[in-house]
Amino acid sequence: MTNTPSKKLSRVTAAILTIAFLGFVFAAFFTMLIGSYPALRKSVQLTPELQKTLPEHPDPLDKLSARINSFTAAISENMWLKEGMGYINSGFQYALGKKVINTGSQNMITLTTGHLYDLADYKDLEGNALDIVAQRDSTLAGIPFLFTYEHPTLYDAAMLPAGYEALDHSAQMADEVLATLRQHDVRVLDSRDVLPASGYPLEKLLMVTDQHWSTLAAITMARAITGELSDMTGAPLDATLLDPDGLQTLVHEKLFMGKYGQRVGPGIVDPDDIVEYWPAYPTEVTRDSRRGKDAEDHLSGEFREVMTRLDRLEPEAGRTWNTYAYTYYGQVEDYDIMVNPDAPDFTVMVLKDSFSAPIARFLSLVAGRVVAVDLRKDVEPLEWWVEQYRPDAVVMAYSLQMLRDDDYQFG
Repeated sequence: MTNTPSKKLSRVTAAILTIAFLGFVFAAFFTMLIGSYPALRKSVQLTPELQKTLPEHPDPLDKLSARINSFTAAISENMWLKEGMGYINSGFQYALGKKVINTGSQNMITLTTGHLYDLADYKDLEGNALDIVAQRDSTLAGIPFLFTYEHPTLYDAAMLPAGYEALDHSAQMADEVLATLRQHDVRVLDSRDVLPASGYPLEKLLMVTDQHWSTLAAITMARAITGELSDMTGAPLDATLLDPDGLQTLVHEKLFMGKYGQRVGPGIVDPDDIVEYWPAYPTEVTRDSRRGKDAEDHLSGEFREVMTRLDRLEPEAGRTWNTYAYTYYGQVEDYDIMVNPDAPDFTVMVLKDSFSAPIARFLSLVAGRVVAVDLRKDVEPLEWWVEQYRPDAVVMAYSLQMLRDDDYQFG
C-alpha cells in the first residue's frame, strides 16, 4: 500500500519535532555544562560533605554510587531554564485539576490552609533514633541533654484535604522516633506540643512557600528550650527575655519565595513575609561564624546588627522578592559562636539544622555563650567541640527531614 500525502506529512512533522526536541535537549545540556561546570565538577569529587554520606567502610562501588547520586542532584539543581520549565510543569498539572503536584522526586499538595507541603513517605527511623541515644551516652555522657523535635508544616490533620490522609506519614515517623528516644530516657521537647499551645495562629508560625518555620516559631521554641534548660540544670536563664511580644519587629512584606513556591512561581502563590526581631533593651553581643571555607564573620555590637544578616533582606535584581531571605539568622552557617556578657555564665551547645539556626541566635539573649554547630558541614567532629567549649547543656534540635537524612540544606 502506498503512503498517502497526509501520512508522509505526519512522518516529516514527527521527524522535525523529534530533531527539534533533541536539539533543545543537547543545547540545554551543553549550556548547563558551560554555565555550571565548577558546580558539576565539584559534585563528583569526594568532598568531606559527600564522604559523610558514605558507610563507615566504603568500597569502590559505594564511592561510585555517591558520586553518581551527587552528580544527578547537581544536574537537577543547575538545569538550564529550570525555573521557567518548573513553572510550566506545575501550571500544567494545576490546569488538569490535580491536587498533588509531582515535582520530580516529591509530591506536593496545597493544604486546606493554603500552605504548600511535600507529602512524607514512610521511612523506618529507629536506627537514627538509636544513633542519637548512642551519641548521648558516649560523646555527650554526663552533659544535660535535650532533644528538640522540629515538625514540618502539618500541625493539624484537618490541614490535609479529605482523602489524602493516607499519603502522609510525618506524624507516624515523628511518634516512632520520639517514642524510641523516650524509652531510652532522652528528654524530648516536641514542637507539636509547643507551637499549637503558644497562642499564635499557625499562619504566623509557618511559611506558605517553604518547609521551614517563621522566625516567630523559632523564638517560641527558643523560649520553651530556655525553660527546659533551667528546669534540667537549675541555671537562672530568663525565658521572659524571649517573649515575642516584648521584641521590636520590622516586617518585610512578600520578600521570600521558598523552595515550594519556587516550583510553582509567583503567579500561583505570593512570597512569604519576613519579620525581623530584636530586643527593645540595649545589648552588646559578639558572633564568630563561618560559611564554607571562604566566608567568616567576627562581629560585635547590638543584637540586630550582629545577629541579623541584613544583606539577605534585599530583593533580587528585577524582582520584588528573593529566594534566600530566610537565611538571615544563620541558616547556612557552618557554626556560630555567640557571647553575651550580660547573660548568666552558662554555655549551651546547639547541634543545629536550618530549622534551629535562628533558635540558637535568640538563645544568645538568655545564655552567656551559645555554640551552634551544623555537623553536616565540613567542621571538626563533635568530640572536638565538646572538649573545646565544655558545654553546660547540649540541645540537639533536628527536624523530620534531618532525621530522615533528606538532602534539605538551605543554601
